[in-house]
Amino acid sequence: MVAASVGRRTLLTNSVCYARSDYARADFRSIAQMLCLGSLQPHPNSGMVLPSPSHNRFCLLAALLTSLSIAMAPQSRGQEIGRLYATRPPPGYAFIRIATLSGGDVPRVQVNSAELPINEATGASAYRAVPGNQPLNLSVNGSAISKDVVPGAETYLTLVISKTDTAWTVQSIDEGQGSGDGLKAKLRFLNLVPGCAATLQIADGPTIFQQSAFASVQSRTINPVAAKLEGSCGKTGAPLTLPQLRAGDSYSLFLRKDSERLRLIGQLDETEPYRER
Repeated sequence: MVAASVGRRTLLTNSVCYARSDYARADFRSIAQMLCLGSLQPHPNSGMVLPSPSHNRFCLLAALLTSLSIAMAPQSRGQEIGRLYATRPPPGYAFIRIATLSGGDVPRVQVNSAELPINEATGASAYRAVPGNQPLNLSVNGSAISKDVVPGAETYLTLVISKTDTAWTVQSIDEGQGSGDGLKAKLRFLNLVPGCAATLQIADGPTIFQQSAFASVQSRTINPVAAKLEGSCGKTGAPLTLPQLRAGDSYSLFLRKDSERLRLIGQLDETEPYRER
């Protein structure tokens, strides 16, 4: 009876170990099983494999390790790897994105006859690789805007579109060539408020950018920390909580004015995987 009871406890203990291990990825599962099984020792008299206090401790440690591995693994790890090994454009390409001047209905934008989706929440698109030193064929809601935009090779551009009466216009903001510090994050501040010399500062703290002209960009590297920011035009301010950035991240802040209300909107900078169009 005692042996049967011990056998049931052994089976139950191992079942708990294996059940918890199944939630981990394959490599951590193997480690957990080795910890659980490796701590089982045969009884010196009966020869039966019996659980011991040290065995139970190893099983609990294995379960803790696998649980921590799940909790600590970023949900976007696959996306990060995908971006890291995504197809890159050939040398000589430029990178452009679209930003709307104000809120409202998100327009349908095409670049070189291919649609470039705009994020409804931020009013901006991701960057897209296009041939450098060639005029862009840009249209909004089916109407051509301009063929005067010619992005230079290896440069980054934000194209700000706006509607005056019934016509769409575009303004180009040259962000220069892409560069960054792999140990820090990069912050871009784009002022999209006409007639405003904008300021960006840490809330109740020092100024980050000042006297930022309309349709311009200022950028700098920062330590990857979270912070509360405020963009302002004169005495009017708009707050934003900067998310916890990581080393190598690039983040853009767009200052806009909609219906007399100032807004500061942020977006993590991303580039579409390159494909021939």
